[in-house]
Amino acid sequence: MNRRLRNALKGLTAPDDDRRRRAMEPFVRETFQMFIRYLYRYLGNEVECEDVLEDVYGDIWQNPDRLRDVAGERHLLRTVYLYYMRKRLREVYRRMNRHLYLSQNDLSNLTAPELGILDTMSQSELKEALGLALGRLKARERRAIELWLDGMSVRAIANELKTTVGAVKMLKFRTILKLKKMMSEYCHEE
Repeated sequence: MNRRLRNALKGLTAPDDDRRRRAMEPFVRETFQMFIRYLYRYLGNEVECEDVLEDVYGDIWQNPDRLRDVAGERHLLRTVYLYYMRKRLREVYRRMNRHLYLSQNDLSNLTAPELGILDTMSQSELKEALGLALGRLKARERRAIELWLDGMSVRAIANELKTTVGAVKMLKFRTILKLKKMMSEYCHEE
């Protein structure tokens, strides 16, 4: 372990808040690449890795005591994984593994169940609203959703879009969230 990382760890586990604050930046600088490489192997999506890593650094800031006896980089990585990353990775896996085949009706129920628009809109109005929302998506997002609605597996979509399975899962999840938000905005405009 290099000297800067060792000093950052000492400062991070110090009882003085000011010293801890000064030590956090060098700690992040020294460990970011190592942690992001490790997370990328599991998630396959840089944006998701950075989100998880941001939460991990927040957890480390709140409770750095686990890092007090770290001897080397492998020990640091193992400790951070066991006590800080694992919980976050489980949350991401749970969220990412919602990859069941959905029909067009299931998609409309998923994008707007709590809005009550299914009761107030006719099927033609709902199709028009979903069509407008799909039209506002980026081409890659629209293509992924269209392939998904056709019943293609995540792996087949990944092959079609020339990307990884993890990236397709995240793309699908974020696109559904976008559609939900668009439908909410559409409902409030009415």
